[in-house]
Amino acid sequence: MTKRARQQGELENLVLDVLWDADEALTSGEILARCSSDGDLALTTILTVLTRLADKELVVRTNGQGRSNLFTAATSREEHTARQLLDLINDTSNQALTL
Repeated sequence: MTKRARQQGELENLVLDVLWDADEALTSGEILARCSSDGDLALTTILTVLTRLADKELVVRTNGQGRSNLFTAATSREEHTARQLLDLINDTSNQALTL
């Protein structure tokens, strides 16, 4: 996926999908390898996205070996989707129309 093809939030969703599909906590390098098989992303880009997701409490960061950090999704894919749907419904003035 090229930089121009990415829409706002699309990279965050890509990183979250990688974390949800993982069986264990991942380092930023492992996330980069799974997100960017063709090398179009930089590690600093992944670290920025992970920081933003951690600020939104969507990703949990823990200390790994040495100076590395390990990242996991804070909730499951299903819980995240349900929360988004509930936020959408609760933020509208006409809930029936929204549904």
